[in-house]
Order: sequence, then C-alpha cells, then structure tokens
Amino acid sequence: MAASRRRRILGWLVVIALLASAGEGLAQAPPTWPVVLASTGFTVPVASGIFYSHFGVTTEIGPLDIHHLRIDLDNPSVRLGVGLAHDRLMSDDETVSSMVARSGAIAGVNGDYFDIHDSGMPINILVRDGVLLRSPWRFVALGITRDGTVQVVRFRWTGTLSIPETGETRALDAYNSGIPQDGIVAITDVRGYGAPPPEPGARQTVVELSPAYELNLYVIKPDSVTPAAPGGENNRFFVKQVWPQQPFYAPFPKGELILVGRGGGADWLSRKVAVGQQIQVSLTTDPDWREYQGVIGGGPILVRDGHIVDDPDAPAPQEQDRRHPVIAIGVARDGRRLTFVEVDGRQPNFSIGLTRLELASYMQWLGAYQAMAFDSGGSATLVARLPGQPAPAVANAPSDGRERPVANALLIYSSSVPGPPIKLLVNANQPLRLYAGAAFPLSIIGLDGQGNPVPPPEPLQVSASPPLVVYGGGWVRAGATAGEGVLQVQSGNAAGTTRVSVLTHLRRLVVTPEAVNLVPGAGWMFAMAGKDEEGHYVALPDTAGAWVVTPPWLGTFSAPGAFVAGERPAIGTIRAHLGGAFAQIRVAIVNSAKPINQFDRGDWSFRGYPETVTGSVALVATPSHAHHPSAQLVFNLDGSSNRAAYMITHLAIGGTPTGVTMWVYGDESGVWLRGTYEPSSGSPGSVTFARRVTWRGWRSVTAQLPPGLAYPITWTSFHVVETDPTRSPHGVLYLSSLRAIYPQRGARKAP
Repeated sequence: MAASRRRRILGWLVVIALLASAGEGLAQAPPTWPVVLASTGFTVPVASGIFYSHFGVTTEIGPLDIHHLRIDLDNPSVRLGVGLAHDRLMSDDETVSSMVARSGAIAGVNGDYFDIHDSGMPINILVRDGVLLRSPWRFVALGITRDGTVQVVRFRWTGTLSIPETGETRALDAYNSGIPQDGIVAITDVRGYGAPPPEPGARQTVVELSPAYELNLYVIKPDSVTPAAPGGENNRFFVKQVWPQQPFYAPFPKGELILVGRGGGADWLSRKVAVGQQIQVSLTTDPDWREYQGVIGGGPILVRDGHIVDDPDAPAPQEQDRRHPVIAIGVARDGRRLTFVEVDGRQPNFSIGLTRLELASYMQWLGAYQAMAFDSGGSATLVARLPGQPAPAVANAPSDGRERPVANALLIYSSSVPGPPIKLLVNANQPLRLYAGAAFPLSIIGLDGQGNPVPPPEPLQVSASPPLVVYGGGWVRAGATAGEGVLQVQSGNAAGTTRVSVLTHLRRLVVTPEAVNLVPGAGWMFAMAGKDEEGHYVALPDTAGAWVVTPPWLGTFSAPGAFVAGERPAIGTIRAHLGGAFAQIRVAIVNSAKPINQFDRGDWSFRGYPETVTGSVALVATPSHAHHPSAQLVFNLDGSSNRAAYMITHLAIGGTPTGVTMWVYGDESGVWLRGTYEPSSGSPGSVTFARRVTWRGWRSVTAQLPPGLAYPITWTSFHVVETDPTRSPHGVLYLSSLRAIYPQRGARKAP
C-alpha cells in the first residue's frame, strides 16, 4: 500500500514537472500564426488533475496573452458541470465568476452565445444535471455523457405533440426558446417571463398543462419509485385551460407546462386541444439528450478527428477573418483530457486576439482531436482559483474592461481534499534566468500527495549555491557576477529547487513594437525583452538598456522605455543596447492630433467594480498640464478578485482616429491604466494606456485603436485595474490634455 501511494505521488509530481517545464513559452507556433519573436509562460496546479498555464507571446504584428486550463477527467476528484445565469434562461445574465462562486466550482469558462441586449437567453441547447432546459439550434454543442466523457455534438430537435385520444401528432417547434411567429413552443418556469400578449393582428393561443401523474408511468418497489419511461420523464399532461389571444406570465404553478402557438400553431391548438383532454409532449433530439449529463452550446467546430475544419454553419460567419478575443475547448481522442484556451484581444498594446483559423490551428497544434469555440469577444472569460488565492477569480483581461455577464458557463469541480505539503514547486519548476541586477518575483507553491497546491508553512528558507542571487520580500535579485547555480527552498519537511542563471551578455534584444507612428509630443512605452544563447527569455532590470535616438529631435526618453515624441514632424530610429545586443525601432512623427475639448468640462461619474472598490472623480485645476485642467481619479482597489475603478464619460470623437494620447500624473501605484470605447456598430472595445503605472509625475501615454472600427466612436471610460489578489492598491491619478490621433493625408509611415 505504501509503495502504491509512493508511485501515485511520484506520478503526479512527474506530470507537474513536465507541464511546468513545458510552460516557458512557445518556442514554435502554428503555421498560420504570425512569426513569434519572444514568449514567456508558466504552469501551476489548480487542484489535483487541473492545471493552469499563462503565456505572453510577442509576434511580428502584436502581442498575445494566452490562458490554458488542462483537465484530466480520469482523476476521480474532477468533474464538469453546467451553470445557468440566475438559474433562469431569461435573465439579466450573470458573470462566470459569480456562477463559479455560488456553485462551489474551482474554475469555469463562459459558454453559449446569447441574446445579449434583450432576453439574455442562450441560443442553443442546454442540459443541466441530466435535465433538458432548452432545445437545440443549428450550432454545435459540448456534451458531457453520463460516464463523464466529453464530445463535440450537433443536436437536431425532433420534439412532437400528440393527442392520444385522436392519435393526431404534429411537430413541436422548440422548447424553452423564443416564440416563433408561426409555430408552437413549450415553455416551463425555468425559461422565465412567459408569453406576452400577441401583436395587433397576430393570432395566439396559450394552453396551460398540468402533469398527469399516472401510476403506470412508474415502477414501484419497496425501497424506491422510479420512472418506467425511457429517460425518466413524465411527458403526459392534462389540458388545464386554453387561453385564446391572451398572455400568460411566469412564474407558473409547480410542474406545469404551457404551449404557446402563433399563426398556424395557434390555429392548430384552438382546433385540436380542449380542456380536460390528455396531451403528450415529447422532448426529443437526435442524438438523444438523455445520454448526456450536461450539454452547453457554442461554436463553431474548429477541429474534427484531428483535422482543421471550416464549420459550414458557424455563428457570426462575418467575423471569421477578424481578430477577436477567443475561447475554445480541445478534447483528446479519449474524451477524457481537455484543454481550455482563452486568448485576449481588442487591446493592441496588450493582446491583439486571433482569427478563427488561427484559433483552430492552435487547438490542433496543442493536440486536440476535437475542438470547438464558445462565445468569444467581450464574453471570453476564464476563471480559476490559482495557488495562493482565497477564491476563484478572473484570470484573463476581458476586452470590455470588466467581466461581462453571460447566459451560462461550463464549470469545473474538484472534490480533492488538500493535505500537508510533501514538495515545493519553485518558480513553476522553470529555471530562473536573470540579467545582472534584475529582480524577479519568486513563486513558491506547496504540493500535497495528490498534486493539490497548498500554502508552504512558514518560515521559508531560501538560499542560492553559489550565492548569485539574494532573496527578500518574495523577490530574488541578481548580483553583478555572471554564473549558474541552484536555488534551494525549504519549508518544514517540504523542499524544492530550481536552476538559476545570472547573465551579463545577451544574444538578442526584442523591443516591441518594431515601428510606431506618433504625433508631436505624444508618449509611448516600449517593451524590452532579452534572450540568451539558447533563445530563452531573460528577466531584465527595470532600468536596463541604453536608448539612442536618431536624429536627436525625434524625441527623448523620460525613463527607460518611456519615449516622448518631439514637437515637429520627423522620421528616424531608436536603437536600444544591452549586454552586447541591440534592437532598432522605426519611428515616424507625422500624424496629427486634435484636442478632445469635452474632456475638460468634467462631465464624469465614478463607478467601482465590484462593490468593494471605492473612489471618486473630480475636475481639478492642479496639477495641470499645458494649462489644461485635470481629471482626478481616486481609487481604493480592495478585494481579491479582479477590481476596477472607472471614470465614466461619454465623449463623442469625430472622424477616423487611429489612437488616443494624453498626459498622466502617476503615483507609482502599479495599477493597469485602460480605456473603453463604443464604435457606431459592433462590440465595445478597450485599450491599454499603461500596463503598470510605475512612475511619479507627468508622463505622456498613447493607446492605439484596432483597425476596422465602425466610425464614429464614443469614448466611455478611463479606468484602473488590479488583477493580483495579493495587492489592494489605493491611489490617485490625474489625466489631462486628451487628444485624438488622426492620419495625415500623404504622410509617410515609419520607414
């Protein structure tokens, strides 16, 4: 027994080590992707049989921020479930993190497309806990069979109505769906709302049905009463009332079902159905939904039998070649190993998103035998309880600037009970590679015998041999001497190690973006990454590198990476140097910018998300920039989930701007500074002005808008975000001199 337990423990640790060591980044990429210039990543356990990975990828056309959840359904402590917003099909919808929290799940992702601006209903089939809640539509769905195997399925609705007394049968058009103008649907209380009154000139008949609890429908034994009918449903009802041309609102009496007919469906019900009559309602699909414990809609299908497919019946086909935030699930051949993938998008300085072909290619590249997408765009959300977090939280950065309420979710549960740590996972089992003088946060996770993450007991003893780095306050800092060694961590009886390297020479520098067009006086933050001889990412000091501007009047650097354009048009280069390597950036100062004067009127309001966030907004005279007043944003980002403090506004921006620039008086709070906008049509978007506000005093920042927007646009907010559950920053920022950037006719781009 002891030997078996040791083998099981060893197996878990090997799996964790392999996943973690593979998580350094994407050394290669799918063939349909843009060229990958640099990448970093890590993998950590969420629970026994559940792993989370995060990758930051720099491509030749922009960055990608990628999140994975890997699920092993052969682990007896892991199962999947389906969440429904507020337990109603028609509702104001609910965030994934809320559904995860109230269900006791450990992780979850958003599910089906839904009627976002109206009823909130999911548009495709939904089965929860073995009960059909909504009939299918055209698109594919994810099915969880009774034995827990996962399949990608396209269901076809075959429901019928039958009158046993006369033998007449007709098609039932749908179940708990919208109400067609010419047909019949069946509705239960879980749908909500009911049937509204008919439009003028329209024919409508509502039939109220009460269940016929017949004894012969059940098998009665001394210790149980079980349904005799296949699927266990009582599908016979008595007609309680017929309501011609009348509405019928929820909630319905317990167990009741209503039929709503319109047009020809209303005529059939009024002619064929009478009070006291018995009617049989068959809720059937092909394949049979009764074979599944859970089903949730989505689409399109991306991979079938290991091959990329172009779904002939895909949701929103017009968006196929556009870059968006995306979310998908990949299923192994055995249906027991799953990979959820979320890629953020619509944030040019942070993550540009993927096209559907790129997503399909990525899922195939990851080894998916079957794969399908879920509702993407601003709905794309991945929630997980990561090591050290008190509760599940949003792991990605939704493009709306906050978590969007959605119709349903796919939930991941774990029944594993954590035990004492037997091993430490140091830096996710990845080697530490630091440039001399660089500091890096050190992740130390305890692992119990089943692979569950647990807090390591204090105190932690951290040492390096040879002493190339020092540890303090959760960070390791490299000394000035190059070399290789081992970092050792001890916590009670648990221990762990990782390799550590300190470098003073680099093979390559990667600075992004490689080219930028700016307006006079605008600011831009360049990101620098270093690589060693083998192409591995190397952590760099915050103040690393020398930046040489040619010609000198092109602009200046207020801090490493923080460029401020000159005050006149110019075209030139910036050359960054560090550790014997260099990178060159092309810069053109040719665009024009126009002040957004409405900003100076102070027409703003404050909103915190969630309720734990407090703060205020105000128009102040000081500090000011270029004689403009400032917007003061005071924020207290308390809580453990993703938090945001919003300065809500409504600024109409005319023309076709390509970006927005402003001056920000920073407070060194480290918050993420973002903005949101609404195009004249299509989904809202968000941009990043600064990934971290690390400066104090005035600094110019610029955010690029994605191509292909429907103009004109309306600016809707500026906000600060904190995603780290261990941080609760309080601070104040001042925003001033807001300008919209426009391309000049005949202007040259960066050479």
